[in-house]
Amino acid sequence: MKNTIINLVFSILTFAVLLTGIEIVLRCTHLFNARMAVAMPDPLLGWRFIPNGKYWNNSENDHPVSGTYNRFGWRDREWSVEKPKDTYRIAVLGDSFVEAAQVEMEKNFLRLTEDILNKKLKNKVELMNFGRSGATQSEEYIVLQKDVPQFHPDMVILFFAPVNDIEDISIETAPDKLRPFYNLMNGHLILNTDFVHTRDYKIKSFINWFKSHSILISFLCERYNHYAQVKNMIKARQNSPGKLEPYFSLCTENPDPRYVENYRLNKELIKAIAAYCKKNEMKFMLAVIDINSYLFENERKYKSIDSSFNSFFFEDDLKHFSESMKVDYLGLQRIFQKSYESNHVPLHWGHWNYEGHKVVSDALVNKLKALHEEYWPDK
Repeated sequence: MKNTIINLVFSILTFAVLLTGIEIVLRCTHLFNARMAVAMPDPLLGWRFIPNGKYWNNSENDHPVSGTYNRFGWRDREWSVEKPKDTYRIAVLGDSFVEAAQVEMEKNFLRLTEDILNKKLKNKVELMNFGRSGATQSEEYIVLQKDVPQFHPDMVILFFAPVNDIEDISIETAPDKLRPFYNLMNGHLILNTDFVHTRDYKIKSFINWFKSHSILISFLCERYNHYAQVKNMIKARQNSPGKLEPYFSLCTENPDPRYVENYRLNKELIKAIAAYCKKNEMKFMLAVIDINSYLFENERKYKSIDSSFNSFFFEDDLKHFSESMKVDYLGLQRIFQKSYESNHVPLHWGHWNYEGHKVVSDALVNKLKALHEEYWPDK
């Protein structure tokens, strides 16, 4: 019995030393792209970034990108709650394209736009990054009401991503159910946060402390989540071989009825966001992110599946929608297609690459210049 206990203790100590060694190696080298968790559960948003948390990303760029979230939990420099004098503040809402974790903070489209404007405008311009991976209009509407007001922005820009924004807006089609959903009932938007009562959310909340303190546990959880996502993606493609993705079906004469309803909900939430901005005396602009059919080879591929495919459906439809609400609008599909046609320079990895961010910045500068002529010295 004594020898058994000694062997057991020795085995436990050996295992602990092994785990500690692996932890140290992963922290020092980021082997296998291991990184510490930077998120924490949130009963309204599902999750948010840890304030002052350090991030490390090597998913698309040819080198790692690292930094620190600000004290408010957003991927941006530190903000003052009180708006600086003679400053025009713009709050930018969106998903991973706005978060832009793939490029250094000073090289994303917000900083590029800000740098150009501040060299030319009479007043200082400050663009605030409220982007978060996976966010839809549901989360963006919540952030607009809960996080943004304390900073008193003069303007809000919402970047709409036609792909995941449409799929993830409904509990029926979203792969991730641990998030808020709005339901449209009798013309009213009703927030559903029942996910906080689920077993999966409670387990996620319990594990989160360990993830935020151990890169090994973070790595194992991330690998498992990635495996589940890939498995679901493969399954979806096997169920609809040779067909357009459901959200792209909206660009054809044969739209998927579920996604027609999802898209209607997107619009209702955008309308609510615009109304909130108007009520609080903030200008509002809707910007629509490009879809990959700005590349001619992708456009040809989609047309070969359905000849009625229209690459500019979202850009044109949401332009008319914005006009009906009398709000400002920026579409990126034609801008990206024109840039690629002229320069033949890739604008994406998966998300925008450095050139893509420059194209977005140039488009945004031109749009903001047209909207705020009174701020320009030559006017």
